[in-house]
Amino acid sequence: MSPALKFFAGLVAVAAMGWVHHGVLGNGERLVGHLEAEAKKVVAATEVAGVDVRLGRDPLTRLATFSGKADAFQREGQGELKGLNERVREVPGISGVRWADEPGKTAIPLFLEVLLQLIAAYLVGVGLARLLFGRRKREGFY
Repeated sequence: MSPALKFFAGLVAVAAMGWVHHGVLGNGERLVGHLEAEAKKVVAATEVAGVDVRLGRDPLTRLATFSGKADAFQREGQGELKGLNERVREVPGISGVRWADEPGKTAIPLFLEVLLQLIAAYLVGVGLARLLFGRRKREGFY
């Protein structure tokens, strides 16, 4: 088997593992559900009436989308007083926030984030293996 074929076979295997882990086994859905529950707790603690927060479900994303009525102070805060945006942005795992009534951010699907991280880790592993172990030395003359 050629080295290029081995490299791409490993890359496909890593991508398949990521798809199984986040898609088939449902870990991506669980992560987004947990983040959404944490964001809802933060919004409920602020006691701003009529504001709801959801994370993307089709496709799964870590971008929090607010809906409801809130003025600029409630959204952004002022000085040391944090608004809804800042409080939800501080939830570990949330990639960003947006309001449904404002045009703005588009979200990167969770699977794409995972796939890029896995590919980067695979490339680092291949690079380290190449650096530490190098190519096999050939004996004799061909």
